[in-house]
Amino acid sequence: MTLVERLRHTLLRWDRLGLAAVLALPLTISSILGFMYLHEHGYLLWFALGSALFYAGFRGAVAIARWRTRSLGEREPRELEGPKPSPEWSDAEKAAFSRARSRIDRRLREQLPWAKLPEEALSVVEEVAADLSNGQRSALDFTLPEALMLVDQVALRYRAFLLENVPYSDRLSVRTMHWLWRKQDAALTAWETGFLAWRGVRLVLNPAVGLLREAERVMATGLQDRLTEKFRRDAQAILLEEAAQAAIDLYSGRLKVTDADISRHAARITVPEARPEGAVQIVIVGQTAAGKSTLLNALLEEDAAETDAAPTTDTAVAHAMEEGVRLVDTPGIDGSERMARAVAAQMVTADLVIWVHRANRPGRAADIALRDEFATAMARDPASRQPPVIHVANAADLLLPGWPRPENTLTSEDRARLDAATASIAQAMGVAEVLPIRAEAPDWNLDTLRGAIDAVLPEARMTRRNRLRRRAAEGEGWRGNLTRARKGLGSVGRVFSSRWR
Repeated sequence: MTLVERLRHTLLRWDRLGLAAVLALPLTISSILGFMYLHEHGYLLWFALGSALFYAGFRGAVAIARWRTRSLGEREPRELEGPKPSPEWSDAEKAAFSRARSRIDRRLREQLPWAKLPEEALSVVEEVAADLSNGQRSALDFTLPEALMLVDQVALRYRAFLLENVPYSDRLSVRTMHWLWRKQDAALTAWETGFLAWRGVRLVLNPAVGLLREAERVMATGLQDRLTEKFRRDAQAILLEEAAQAAIDLYSGRLKVTDADISRHAARITVPEARPEGAVQIVIVGQTAAGKSTLLNALLEEDAAETDAAPTTDTAVAHAMEEGVRLVDTPGIDGSERMARAVAAQMVTADLVIWVHRANRPGRAADIALRDEFATAMARDPASRQPPVIHVANAADLLLPGWPRPENTLTSEDRARLDAATASIAQAMGVAEVLPIRAEAPDWNLDTLRGAIDAVLPEARMTRRNRLRRRAAEGEGWRGNLTRARKGLGSVGRVFSSRWR
């Protein structure tokens, strides 16, 4: 900065100070007159003496309370909650954690510098290792995979805390955090300089208010130091207890294997666990009275959905087909644009779609409109994975004269009629294959449909994982971040309210 720029900034600052002084002139004169009144009537000394006695009494009460707490060996209630024993721990491990907490409390009765905290944490780990092994293990007696597993658990725990309590933590880059860290000294210096300047200006503009604020600051300094010390001790206790908790998991052998290792081992001796991505959602769509609910009942082998010649399903309804699979019945499309949009939106959230066509119904306009609406909805998110679609021609028996046949045998003429009907549907819908079925009892060709479903289930699960991964990667938006801020501020507010109580 050149000399001219420095002078200009200085003049601007003095200009602003002068303007502030002019605006505050009435208050300044009133304050001066008030102090003159106290001086003339002999009250100024008593005012100063009363302020000093009030400050001394307040500090004395705080000192007596601290002395009584220390003399009785009591520990002040903690404002910040620390880690809790895990429900999976054994009684011996819970007892070891309790003993570690007691040692931490005794150690923190005296002030512990932050620089000594890593050394103290290592001492806590050493004591836990010896406690759990009867003195046979030390602080570094663990394997590299166990160490990596411990780092993974701690990182995931703090990641969950950030995402739940810190707004926009998933948008703040490491570069920004590094810049803030490098600028912290400059920001602190600017704050201290500005606050000192403000105190001087406040004394000049309004001496009475300035003196009262300075006296208040002096009286509050002791309380602030006390509260800061208490928070420091609680924070150090939590960090050391976190180290003790991690040591319990580490030296108990719980980190030798992961949950995936346990699941793989269990799969060799028992039924595998349910998939982590949850149940596959199969959505059944089609025109009104195409037989969607009838097909759902046939696949479930029970009357779970109402069926009739008239439309019976007005909202999407889910039914558990088997472990890890759900069937969703949707309203029938009637050719209206509103219904097509609603059903297409349901299809976008599906992992697998079963599209039911009426074999003896030639009209396909409503199905074609739904196909186009579904393609438009999927195109809005190019990164999404389109669910596989199985097209079926229901009521295929109505195309076969003299049905049912003994043992469901088909003649060459029957096959020709079915092939012509399914080819017409496939051409209209732009697909390669349509499966003819009869969903009503006695049903026909449903085993083929079940086999087709089983064949595409791996692809359906991949579709579900793709959707869940994309949803998890999406930010929560301003509503989610406001919720985070509310939770974080609520936690801080509860701490301060309990402290002042």
